[in-house]
Amino acid sequence: MSASLLSPLAVATTLAIFVTAMHRRLPPAVAARAMTVALAVVAAAAAPTLWILSIGFVAHLPLLGGSLDWCADAFGVHDSIPLWMGTPALLLSVAGFVRVRTVLRSFRRLRHDDPGRVEIADHAQPFAFTLPGRGGQVIVSSALVDMLDDAEQAVVLAHERAHADHRHDRYLLTAQLAVAVVPPLRALSSRLKFSLERWADESAVAQCGDRRLVARTLGKVALRSLSPAGALSFAGLGVPARVAALLAPPPTSPRSGVQGALWGAIALTGAMAAFQIHHLSRLITALCPT
Repeated sequence: MSASLLSPLAVATTLAIFVTAMHRRLPPAVAARAMTVALAVVAAAAAPTLWILSIGFVAHLPLLGGSLDWCADAFGVHDSIPLWMGTPALLLSVAGFVRVRTVLRSFRRLRHDDPGRVEIADHAQPFAFTLPGRGGQVIVSSALVDMLDDAEQAVVLAHERAHADHRHDRYLLTAQLAVAVVPPLRALSSRLKFSLERWADESAVAQCGDRRLVARTLGKVALRSLSPAGALSFAGLGVPARVAALLAPPPTSPRSGVQGALWGAIALTGAMAAFQIHHLSRLITALCPT
């Protein structure tokens, strides 16, 4: 098997580890953007590798009698794929298509594109979250309104409006699709969600002007709140670390060399992903020669 088939996956794995280690050293907005791009390019490098291995494995199965050799040749996979490699690749590929469909259906079900005011839901537990979509619909519970004073309510709304204004639902959707195709990316996806919440926390600080107020409100809500699946929730992830970050000095941008290394690694992985996707074009050409 050619090393060029697996090298994009190796580079993508290295990038995922690098970005995972770096995310808390970056300002939240920079970290969120970097991780979203990293998730996209890692998935773009890893997914075609899985598909190529799967088709190469199936094409060389003895029971097919070589009827799919043309398909393997279109990918440049001339040697048979070992069972220990081909079987997991095939299972992950099939499961990935199913999971992607599930993620897209869930996103469409929750999406709210029409602009709307803050909705107050009659519920005994406090929560606040933003629905995906252009509308930026914010939902808060009546219990949350009752337990917070006006200043604390302003913190929650500033946080949720930051999710809506910056379209964090798109970042979240990218992460969910990447994880659906490449499940090991779940750790990087969790760190992206944390950075999105930190980004909204810092936006709330910028609007309210009091880091301690935002930290106190976050801790107060987290003690009793719910976190709906598929939506960005005020107290949904990494609350202790977020409170600690709010009580610390504001984050500063890292040296230009660090950011340059990060984006350089992402660009390299993107180039490798494009190279890997080129393999898929061979199959498309074979299927549709015109």
